[in-house]
Amino acid sequence: MLSAKVVFYLSICYSLPSIILYCLTMTVIFKYGSTFNSSFFVLYLYDSLMNLFTYTVGFYMMRLNSVTCENCGTAFLYKNAADYFPMNFLTAMSYHMAYVQYSTTALISFNRMTVLWNYKFFEPLWKRFTWLIGFIVFAVPFMDTHRCFYYKTVIQYKNETESYALVTPMPISDNFEYLIPAMVIITLMSVGVNVHSFVTLRQLKSQKRNHVETNFIFITVITCFVQFLGCFLSVIRVMWANNPISGFLASILPFVSDSLTLVQPWLLCAFSTLMRKKMKEMMGIPSTKNGSVVIVRSVTN
Repeated sequence: MLSAKVVFYLSICYSLPSIILYCLTMTVIFKYGSTFNSSFFVLYLYDSLMNLFTYTVGFYMMRLNSVTCENCGTAFLYKNAADYFPMNFLTAMSYHMAYVQYSTTALISFNRMTVLWNYKFFEPLWKRFTWLIGFIVFAVPFMDTHRCFYYKTVIQYKNETESYALVTPMPISDNFEYLIPAMVIITLMSVGVNVHSFVTLRQLKSQKRNHVETNFIFITVITCFVQFLGCFLSVIRVMWANNPISGFLASILPFVSDSLTLVQPWLLCAFSTLMRKKMKEMMGIPSTKNGSVVIVRSVTN
């Protein structure tokens, strides 16, 4: 198994560029608001904020602590942190944001499906209520994750690993009691919605769907696969909580979570010619050619 330092620096290698790309894509959307004036990009902004928050929580709880010794420069972030900040909140968020991430992925899929059905009707509704829906998506999981506040999370220094750990007496089975079923249901819903959208696209004339269909399939495969993998590993981890393999799965899950958290800006840049063009324009890089992307808004226009 890789050492904590190797895992930490490995995660930095892919997370730092992803965070920078998040910031760049969000800046482009804000700067060229009239160009990226669609509900999809509003959802992308919401998703980006949630993902960056999720990454920050995970980085503090599972990454930085693993390479922070008692005399390290970052030790002050853990030694007396519980005196100034409620650690229970971080424990709650580590499970809470799983609800939010899975729900947001399904929400974006539902957005694509409805806009594809009827752009003129659904697009204005999404633009008007996206942030309200986003607030609901963030708030509803507290119906479950509020239980984490009943168990005091403490920061302990582990001499054997020379690192800090956030420890809660809440049984892992209780953490996943409602989260696992929710993850399974939301993942199945997301897959179903994407399949329906795919079938709808297949019914369009080939000259309209050729470019869009390829990108749609690729994005769907990535997001659904990561969702499924995260859900599968979480289920196995709970089922085998007392098995030594549980520790191994716990070491893998952060990478899976990182994949779901950090892949979005890469996909957007990979499949949006307009995003790449505007990003180059913002950074003063001359565009070598003018690309065009076929956008199928709905089957009714």
